[in-house]
Amino acid sequence: GMTEQRFHERRRRDRRKRLLRWAGGLGAVVLVGVLVWLVWFSHVLGVRDVEVEGTRTLGVKQVRSVADVRLGTPLARLDTAAVEARVAGLPAVERVEVRRSWPRTVRVEVTERTAVAWTRVDGDVRALDRFGIDYRTLRQPPRGLVEVSTSATDPRQRQLAVVAAAAVVARLEKDDPDLLKAVRAVEAPSRDAVTLRLSRDRTVTWGSAAKPEQKLKVLRALLRIRARGYDVSAPEQPTTRQ
Repeated sequence: GMTEQRFHERRRRDRRKRLLRWAGGLGAVVLVGVLVWLVWFSHVLGVRDVEVEGTRTLGVKQVRSVADVRLGTPLARLDTAAVEARVAGLPAVERVEVRRSWPRTVRVEVTERTAVAWTRVDGDVRALDRFGIDYRTLRQPPRGLVEVSTSATDPRQRQLAVVAAAAVVARLEKDDPDLLKAVRAVEAPSRDAVTLRLSRDRTVTWGSAAKPEQKLKVLRALLRIRARGYDVSAPEQPTTRQ
């Protein structure tokens, strides 16, 4: 009778609910599947533009070519670290950051090396950055930058000497550009023996790149004394030579 009819109706309702729930669940799974496919596998969100920012001496085309981002690659699957590593391989690049810019752009932000000095390598004039890396050949010695030279012959010792000298020049550029203007050349027979040749035939024995603040402070005071040589390699015991 009545109860049996109600029982069948309830079963029908329950079945419909289950079916709807199942269909809803299936719909959600399908939707997630479509989204995953859209983002990770389809060309809908594939790379369309590679924007290069921050270049000064490098050509945008050159950076794009080295970045080697295949257009159409799904943006989500782009290996940004690999792109960064390729661009960082360019000698003139100090830092690079690669970012996804949704929906379809890759941004490559480059910070180029800046020359603080120059040096001769096998007869070529090479720009030197603050880390002592020679990264670019120049047609002639650049005006306004000092030459760094070393008499070291062993390649490793040479590099260490140049790194120390470049660090000293970079420090002067930042903290005492007026003093740097008086520097005619920087010699570094070794990493612990950086020497500044100043105008009026004066010599500063700076020593290693360590304790730069102390050395600079002591040197500023020493330079008030007329002398041919100033030694701040041990800033606690500075000396002058007439």
